[in-house]
Amino acid sequence: MFPDWVGHFSYHNMTKLWLGRCKNCWVVPSLGQLPSLESLFISEFNMVKKIGGEFYKADGTHHHHFRSLKYLSFEDMGCWEEWEPYECDDAPFPQLEVLSIRKCPKLRGDLPTFLPSLKQLMIEGCSELGCYLPRAPILRHLGIHGKQEARMRELSLSMLETLWVYGEQQVEYLFDAMTHTRPTSLKVLSIANCSSVVSFAGDSLPPSLEELYMYDCKNVEFPMQYQQHHSLHTLVIDNSCDSLTSFAFPVFPNLTSLRIKRRENLTCLEEMSELHSLRYLSIELCPKLHSIRLPSFLRQLWIRECPLLGERIERKDPHIWPSISHIPYISVDLKNIPNGPTSSNRILNLEDLNFICRNSMRVE
Repeated sequence: MFPDWVGHFSYHNMTKLWLGRCKNCWVVPSLGQLPSLESLFISEFNMVKKIGGEFYKADGTHHHHFRSLKYLSFEDMGCWEEWEPYECDDAPFPQLEVLSIRKCPKLRGDLPTFLPSLKQLMIEGCSELGCYLPRAPILRHLGIHGKQEARMRELSLSMLETLWVYGEQQVEYLFDAMTHTRPTSLKVLSIANCSSVVSFAGDSLPPSLEELYMYDCKNVEFPMQYQQHHSLHTLVIDNSCDSLTSFAFPVFPNLTSLRIKRRENLTCLEEMSELHSLRYLSIELCPKLHSIRLPSFLRQLWIRECPLLGERIERKDPHIWPSISHIPYISVDLKNIPNGPTSSNRILNLEDLNFICRNSMRVE
């Protein structure tokens, strides 16, 4: 155990605290009375099974536990099973803005029920967790990774700006929630690892959406027709939407960045010439893709392991080459291309073409 003086309220100037690799400690210290503590990081307390009342206070003379805390992180807590709620007149964590819980595979039961200031929540690698997420009226950014069954209340979607959902049950919860509460502020949506048949509510995307990332969601029904989505500017489709063999891109008139990867059934991209805003395009691992027409303002093109399309580019097929030859920056993973891209073209490597780098879930 930690000594009693750790976390004593007399340490009134302490604002940040890291506690890590205390592998033989079986209880976390009492830290709730530190009046100025803003950031708390706890990791690798391998013997801790429960976090309860001792975490909030050392004595009963103070209220507003963790009254200044804004960032709280738990990571690599292999035996942690329960976060016991603390019963008091004043709820703890009144100022908490960011909560991150990672690699806590045995954690189950409830999280804090009400976090009035929470703006960002990340849960990853907590496979036993099966509770409702905290009520957080101003939540802006939510990320849930893995097999845990943390469920989203309807209000959680109303003000979200960024949502990352990885895992089959989480994606299903998301689509179900979107049928009842249409997000009005959502700008970035990333979904991954879902084999169920699901579709976007009302055959449309949230009208505010600016960036959409889909990974390993083969049975997601993606709205490629109906009304236009003017706000979307970044789209990544990776091993997803298998039912589509071609795309009707005019529904995204303002798309600027597009990445298509691991689409075995994709055969043609004929309507891309209408994407007058498109500047960056990456096409990877599409073995059946043979036809493409690109917009005149495209600036960067990367093609990798698309043999049919690559062969037509290699021989400068007159049906596709006129829509490619003007592009200043081209990278094709074929060797010995006769007469390669024109001299005005510059061949780039992958590092030069990292125009879609916002696909991580790290909470900074």
